[in-house]
Amino acid sequence: MGLPVFHLRPRLIRALQGELLAVFAPLGWLAIQTFRGGSPLDILTQQADLFAYMLLGSLLAFGTFGWLLGKEQERLAQLATIDELTGLANTRHFRQRMSEFAHLSQRQGRPMSLLLVDLDRFKGINDTYGHQVGDMALKTAAEVIRSAVRRCDIAARIGGEEFALLLPDTGASEASHVAKRILRAFSQATVMTGDGREVVLSASIGVSGGVPSGQEATEDIFEDADKALYRAKAEGRGRMVMA
Repeated sequence: MGLPVFHLRPRLIRALQGELLAVFAPLGWLAIQTFRGGSPLDILTQQADLFAYMLLGSLLAFGTFGWLLGKEQERLAQLATIDELTGLANTRHFRQRMSEFAHLSQRQGRPMSLLLVDLDRFKGINDTYGHQVGDMALKTAAEVIRSAVRRCDIAARIGGEEFALLLPDTGASEASHVAKRILRAFSQATVMTGDGREVVLSASIGVSGGVPSGQEATEDIFEDADKALYRAKAEGRGRMVMA
């Protein structure tokens, strides 16, 4: 059994790196004083306050700078994986995590499920009420989907009005319950226009699930869910279809 792996946030790593670098400032000053003919022990004894001031000041300055640098690094990393409009994962992050989930599911022999959620008649919303209302509809849809996920699930926006929900360690039956819960939430979801009109939202959902097999596992899971979504659209929208 291996040792546990601890993952440190970039801001903490950068702060620790800053603290390490900070030590060299007072040590450099001590080296210069020693080079000029002084004894390191005498210098530390006679100018202990100055050395302590330089050490603490350097630790504070370098540590703070490292923490701020790490915080910005985290922000940029998050932007690379998040859809800016909805705050859900973007397509790139979704594809990466789906591959990871599939490999884990294969190795453990446990099921995973995928829900593809598509807003119904979204083009009509944009054409009738404008893109601002369309953006509000997408944000509302994202909130509906986000409310249905667990901490271990991945909710993503993978297209204009298309969303995906990855459910690890979840069979098709459980996934169908999640889909129905999302549909019920959509039945109560509305968007208000600037002139007070209410736009009612609805969505169609395709569901696939099981234990992936073969090298093309992720493609097969996605294709099955996509076909189920197409059937949900063809059968009248506002419904869920299992692959």
